[in-house]
Amino acid sequence: MDDRYEIIEVWRRPLRGEPRAAVRVLAKTESGAAGPEEYAVGITTMAEAQLLPMLDDADLFTGLSFAEAHWLAAVIDGASERVEDAEQLLFDLRVPVDLTWRDIDLSSEVIEPGGVRSQPLMPWRPTGPDVPVGAQYGIATYTLDCGHQSVEILRQDPDVAPFWVEEAGVEELVARDARSLARLILSEGTLDAAHGIVGQYQQNMVVHPDDDVDEDDD
Repeated sequence: MDDRYEIIEVWRRPLRGEPRAAVRVLAKTESGAAGPEEYAVGITTMAEAQLLPMLDDADLFTGLSFAEAHWLAAVIDGASERVEDAEQLLFDLRVPVDLTWRDIDLSSEVIEPGGVRSQPLMPWRPTGPDVPVGAQYGIATYTLDCGHQSVEILRQDPDVAPFWVEEAGVEELVARDARSLARLILSEGTLDAAHGIVGQYQQNMVVHPDDDVDEDDD
C-alpha cells in the first residue's frame, strides 16, 4: 500500500448468520487531503481489522463514491446472512452510476468490482421462459487499464433494482472483438443463444500479455 494513503473503516455491520463476520465500508484518504478520495466495500471475518483495516486482505469492491459504497453495503447487509452469500452478491452486483432509486435509465453507466466504469449500457430485451418476470437486461462494455475491453450481460431484477447482476461476460478482448460480441448478443433473442455465444468467445479469447510473461517465467 502506498504510504501517501490511509485506509479507514467507516461503516461495519455484522452478518446475521455469522456475527463474527461483517460487511464494511473503507475510505481511502490521501495525506493532507480534505476528505477521502474513494470508498470500497468488502466482507471481513477479522474483528481486529476494524482498527487495522489492511490486516484483512480480502477482495474489495473499489472505486465507489460515499453514497455508492454505503448503498451497496446496505443492500448486501440486508440480503445476506453468511459470508459465502455476501461475497457472491458483492461481486455479482454492478453499481449504477446514476443514483436514482426509480426509473433507471438504461443509457447510464455501471461500476464493476474493480472500480472500472462502463460505457453507456446498451438495452437488450431477450425473450423466452428463462427470462425472469420484470427483469431488464443491458450490455456493458468496460475499457481496462491494459487497453483491452470486457463485455458483460447484466440483469436487473425487481428485487435487486437498481443494482445490476452479472449474467455472463468475457474479459480482455481487443476492441474489435468486443464490438462484435456486443452486436451478436444484441441480435440474439434468447438467453440460451447469448450464453452460447459468450461461451464460444471465452474459449477463443485473446491471451493477456501478462499471461505470456508468466508462461515464459515457468
